[in-house]
Amino acid sequence: MNTEASATRLLRPEGLREFFRLAAAAAAVGVGASLALLIAAVLIASAAEAATLDAPTPGLRFKGSDVPAPLVATEVAIDVAGSVARTRVTQRFVNPGADWREGVYVFPLPESAAVDHLDMRIGERRIEGQIRERAQARREYEQAKREGRKSALVEEERPNLFTTSVAPIGPHEEIVVSIEYQETLRYDSGTFSLRFPMAVTPRYLPGMPTGETPSGTGWGRDTDAVPDGSRVTPPVVHPAQGAVLPVTLEATIDAGFPLARLESRYHAVRIDERADGRFTVRLDSPVPASRDFELQWTPEVGRGAGAALFAERRDDRSYALLMLVPAAPDASAPRMPREVTFIIDTSGSMAGASIQQAKAALLLALERLAPGDRFNVIEFNSRSRPLFASPLPVDPATIGRARAFVSGLRADGGTEMREALLLALAPGRVEGYVRQVVFLTDGAVGNEDELFRLIRERLDDRRLFTVGIGSAPNSHFMTKAARFGRGTFTYIGDAREVQERMTALFRKLESPVLTDVSIAWPHAVESWPQAVPDLYAGEPIVVTAALPALTGDVVIRARRNGKPWHASVPLGVSGDSSGIGVLWARAKIDALADAAVAGANADDIRAEIVRVALAHHLVSRHTSLVAVDVTPTAPAGIDLRKTAVPGNLPDGQSLEAIFDGLPQTATRARFDILVALAALLAALTLLAFSRRPARAR
Repeated sequence: MNTEASATRLLRPEGLREFFRLAAAAAAVGVGASLALLIAAVLIASAAEAATLDAPTPGLRFKGSDVPAPLVATEVAIDVAGSVARTRVTQRFVNPGADWREGVYVFPLPESAAVDHLDMRIGERRIEGQIRERAQARREYEQAKREGRKSALVEEERPNLFTTSVAPIGPHEEIVVSIEYQETLRYDSGTFSLRFPMAVTPRYLPGMPTGETPSGTGWGRDTDAVPDGSRVTPPVVHPAQGAVLPVTLEATIDAGFPLARLESRYHAVRIDERADGRFTVRLDSPVPASRDFELQWTPEVGRGAGAALFAERRDDRSYALLMLVPAAPDASAPRMPREVTFIIDTSGSMAGASIQQAKAALLLALERLAPGDRFNVIEFNSRSRPLFASPLPVDPATIGRARAFVSGLRADGGTEMREALLLALAPGRVEGYVRQVVFLTDGAVGNEDELFRLIRERLDDRRLFTVGIGSAPNSHFMTKAARFGRGTFTYIGDAREVQERMTALFRKLESPVLTDVSIAWPHAVESWPQAVPDLYAGEPIVVTAALPALTGDVVIRARRNGKPWHASVPLGVSGDSSGIGVLWARAKIDALADAAVAGANADDIRAEIVRVALAHHLVSRHTSLVAVDVTPTAPAGIDLRKTAVPGNLPDGQSLEAIFDGLPQTATRARFDILVALAALLAALTLLAFSRRPARAR
């Protein structure tokens, strides 16, 4: 019998109602109190066991074992050409113990990463990975593992979260796994950004545990809302035990133009300029994987409109990447009154530096509101709490109440986003206002698709802007929520950035540069995104396309300050930019995933994602890369210890605030114990009444 699952069912409202009904009925015949006591004891023991099982792994040792987990060191090499980056991530798995091991390492990558290459090295031997449908790749990996042949498997859990599995790793042996990916760089307000994520913020897992065997090796449980919860919650090392997962990084920057500025935002680096105009950037020393790395550079160019086109000829098709940056917005344009709802995350994962950054950003945003605007503030953790029942006009009294409300916020509890979004996106319109929602959070959730559907269905005429807070926010949630919300994503990784980043966001909130954007190609093309969103200050239009020839002009039409606007870009380029086809395929896969969220046929979407991913050798939610050695190196059928590789808690986060009993950010264990105790109290009451002398009739 699955005691934990049975306890979970009993603790649901319908289970409790049935418990009290049976207890009362049994009490009538004199046996109910003892039975109730027994059931309550089972509930308490089961719930306590669930809480114990949910405790985070406190170090490099696998739960329930004295054998050390495989150690992992990461080497990162990045080559930037124009607006495209090619990255090679090398993971060194070392087994420090005397047993044969299987290592499972869950790690972050950029949400736009197009992962297309895998190789595994054992000594001098090198095995190249092949793309397969996910289930087939898993079967090949498991068969090789049973036969004692070295194998490596790379799977996508989320567009920004991947798992590498390696087996068998012999005693004191090292296996080296390298993956490669390509991405388009972010360009905003005249600055290029290269971001390499290093840490995974522990994610909140709403819903009830399924009671099934966990699908992964993480600390979380699979729930009805997040069926892969155990796959997206890698164990973490307690900060008191020291940092793990050392990372070295080197980037070569060939921007294609002179640079006015080049800097690392959060890590100490050495920057060397080469004679050919390229730059080499290296970390001063290895760093623990506990904070995202970000490199920024600004070209020495004017403020006028600019365009760039990169192309690749592959087989019988051409692929193009178009980037167009319009001129700055017209400052003399009239400002429309705004209705702004601010949502601020006050869950446990925001404790420490993150909540201070979020509060500072929100207070700055309140100062930017003007008479004639309307606003509201909603905080959420395990529950949601709005400042006002609905948005109110800006005046000294309402702003004063808002400042006091924000100043008193504290971080604790779970990350129940759904209720907060429902409040912010409530039906009803107020004519004459530009309606906006500003969402400040670290995005530490596992039920992203459910929230994306909610945003898409409830958005109406609003725009949703996300502000990522902390050293390692969930960038997949932040960028995709903003995309479904027809807004933009801003990242604040340090308190010193609040003024700069929020000021840039205010410019976007107050005046979109282009609206009603459309793109006309000279040939029949397949381009992504198919619908271009509104364009805000400092942001480019970035579109990838597959087309028969690189001839003619691309024409962009839109409205700027309410008036017609257009630009033309010639396609007459040589087509020597490698990797554009991969970026186009990644963009198409993302668009297909969005269509699935929007309700398209799941089987059709899956089949098309598999077709595109196999054709372009890409990892996706339905395809994986697998590398299998031919020669057995371990005895067939050997019992391997499957071990999750722990990571670091992101800088600035509080382990106690996140994992305080775990129900606040993962499960209902503490609540279950409280309900079971209530059941025990009820049982004791029944027992007392059952022992009272019967009244004379």
